[in-house]
Amino acid sequence: MAIDYADSTSTPEKLTLLVFIAAIVIGNLCVYITYLVRADGKHWSNMFVLGMAFIDLFIGGFVLPMRFISAYGNPLTDKLCAALAVGESCAIAAVIYTIAFMIYTRLYNLKHPTTYIHRRFLVLLLLVSWLGFFLFYGIPFITNYSSYLIILVSTTSNATSYCTTYTTSIYHPLWMAYTEIGAIYGLPLLAIVIGLILLTKELCKRRPRKLEAPERKMYNNERKMTWHVFLIGVTFLCLWFPWIIVRIVIIFYNTHIIQSTLQITYYILIIKCVLFPLLYASTNASFRGSFAIYRHQRIVLNNRVWAVHNPNRQLTQYHRGY
Repeated sequence: MAIDYADSTSTPEKLTLLVFIAAIVIGNLCVYITYLVRADGKHWSNMFVLGMAFIDLFIGGFVLPMRFISAYGNPLTDKLCAALAVGESCAIAAVIYTIAFMIYTRLYNLKHPTTYIHRRFLVLLLLVSWLGFFLFYGIPFITNYSSYLIILVSTTSNATSYCTTYTTSIYHPLWMAYTEIGAIYGLPLLAIVIGLILLTKELCKRRPRKLEAPERKMYNNERKMTWHVFLIGVTFLCLWFPWIIVRIVIIFYNTHIIQSTLQITYYILIIKCVLFPLLYASTNASFRGSFAIYRHQRIVLNNRVWAVHNPNRQLTQYHRGY
């Protein structure tokens, strides 16, 4: 199967891709450094932060460099082309589902504030979903990748190749395209929109009156966490929705105009990988450690005062974050 495509050899596009690669790798490495140095590791939100940072590192460290080499360097081999398509498809699906998991974990936490959310369950949930995406994309591509590759014919040089541009990488058979539209894009996006509506209702609730200082502090911290999840969900939706729409359209109508539009929306989509580390640091207090450090200092001070007034007794504190 052969299709026409337009070459992407502009210098601004090349430099833009290099800037994205550097920004994504540096930003998400800083996420892990911040987690190791400052974060309150016991909070459930950190598992989703680390999961999304890992996905973004994979995109910035493998997917985009492979795209760059394929477009501006030597053509990829058929196996590398298949591996690129599988890895990129799995990463995109994993991001969508991770956002949905994070939103509904927050909603569950709001409805059951006294229930402790075990981090290992969240890690297991992420790993199982990633394995499912790999089986869905990987088995067809790996076992029969030669029949999934498309021969690309350049409109300028008349040369034939495959996996040269993002928009015409690997052929999706109709059964996979329909499943992708429903299970990878449609259902989780609908769940995300509904979840954001429910979070908006929570944020619109008035603060209870006559709260004591500790209760008021706890209420403010919980509200900040709700804002954190809400902002991540809204940012994701704004950046990814145009790409998803064009991605669905190009399955049925593959023209040069749609290819160019998809390329633009793809770069907008990649901006998410750069913005999310900034959102983690600016809106998630448990991740950046400010509340955790303050609470730790307060507990240490209280323990010292208690030890002075009660030298024969010990106080045990259990620190859970907020």
